[in-house]
Amino acid sequence: MSVDELRAGLARIVEPVVPDEDPYGRLLRHARRRKRRRLAGLVTAVSGLLATVVLGPVALGAGSDGQEREDDRVVEGYPVTSDWEWRLINSPTRGSLAGDQKLIDELTRLFDRDRADLRMSKSLPEVKVLYADESAGFRQLVAAYHSDRSAALVELKVPVGTPPQQSVRIFNGSVNVRVKPFSVLDASYDPRGPEDQGLLGLAPAGCVVSLADAAVVGADGVPRRQWQPSPTGDYVRLDASRVRGWWRVECEGQVRVEGPVGHSSVVIRGEGGRYQPTELADALPGGDTSRRMDAWRAERWGGVSYRNLMDMTGLPPGPDPVVRWSGRLDSNGQPEAAVIGPASGTGPLVLHVGAEGSVLALAKPGDTTSNDAEENAASGAEGSLVTTAVTTSATLAAVRVPAVSGGRGVLTDQLLVVPPPGAARVDVVTDGATRASADVRSGAAVLTIAVGAQVTLRALARDGTVLASAPLREPAQGEHIFNEPLVTGW
Repeated sequence: MSVDELRAGLARIVEPVVPDEDPYGRLLRHARRRKRRRLAGLVTAVSGLLATVVLGPVALGAGSDGQEREDDRVVEGYPVTSDWEWRLINSPTRGSLAGDQKLIDELTRLFDRDRADLRMSKSLPEVKVLYADESAGFRQLVAAYHSDRSAALVELKVPVGTPPQQSVRIFNGSVNVRVKPFSVLDASYDPRGPEDQGLLGLAPAGCVVSLADAAVVGADGVPRRQWQPSPTGDYVRLDASRVRGWWRVECEGQVRVEGPVGHSSVVIRGEGGRYQPTELADALPGGDTSRRMDAWRAERWGGVSYRNLMDMTGLPPGPDPVVRWSGRLDSNGQPEAAVIGPASGTGPLVLHVGAEGSVLALAKPGDTTSNDAEENAASGAEGSLVTTAVTTSATLAAVRVPAVSGGRGVLTDQLLVVPPPGAARVDVVTDGATRASADVRSGAAVLTIAVGAQVTLRALARDGTVLASAPLREPAQGEHIFNEPLVTGW
């Protein structure tokens, strides 16, 4: 998983999804509909709603047992664009069955022979079994079909002990999954819901995959983690109980991937979280105006986003979050928004703009740190937008205002500041001098400040008394969640 595949990957706000391009997730409305379909190989993907010239990942239902497959299109994979992708393809077979060379050879032969049943084109003549395992109580197989230019993965699951001939012909999984240097696939066998979803992450041989399922926020506003290497070294299989926190992939002494465990699109689109608005049973607001209802929905969805993000990143859940502020960001038709954070005042913050499910805004417009163009496009402009921040002040909260740019959620130069009661103005101070100022309206001020600027925010009463002061803490570059950078460096 990577920043691309990561992005990432935030809190799973809806339900599992069936892959499409790099199998990860879907926007909220698609998640609800696709929940009814078998989770077929979510390769940590940026699946997507993308209509490209290449057919995206295809979910498999059942084959020779008489059930129909979803379609019969033949697929030809995707261009291999990096040496790291080739290194993954050329890695030795991993998994509990990897030592049974006779079985691996037979599976390789059958994957080749039965390629038509798996819709794999003869233009991908070579077959390599990358993973064969029965340690999770079912048999999972991952094979790469490739030529000298293109490749695709096939991922199948069958009961333990299934004869090789049936292992390749009883379809339960995905085909035409894009090869990524760190390929993430669904590792659930007939899951009953998002809480049952396991994950398999395959890195090139010789890399080290590490996990950190918990984090604490330091005094500087940056989360800290203790990393534990995967016992299997260059790959990891996680059951549903361990799908949280972050993972990291190091190759040749360099961190290549670091970010939330899971599928990037799921993270970005806030899908698959265990908290839903129906679980936030606050009383409906009085009155029947649409604005009052939209404000209530923004607060409820903000609470969902906050809880799911905290759960996903492994940050301490603590007491229930509170609404620090809610209202409109301006008077020009902007939707209702809400800032959600801990009751103590210090710690992670979420700004939820809109009254439904969310797309996470991660980077500045034009930031090219993520190289997953498909995922960027798939993020779309539908639904609400969410940004994250961390405050070290109990009385002064600041979080970036999101927007849609290039088909994805991005951070803007606008900063929403929620000062303590009685504040009339918020100043931006650098080297003792005031660089910008904004009046407090409806409990908040919106200032224009470059992302990552090293400034101090001051909240002042009408008589000029300083009511609160705190440095603005946020990374200047790259994508991040609660100030924790997402890394993709292949």
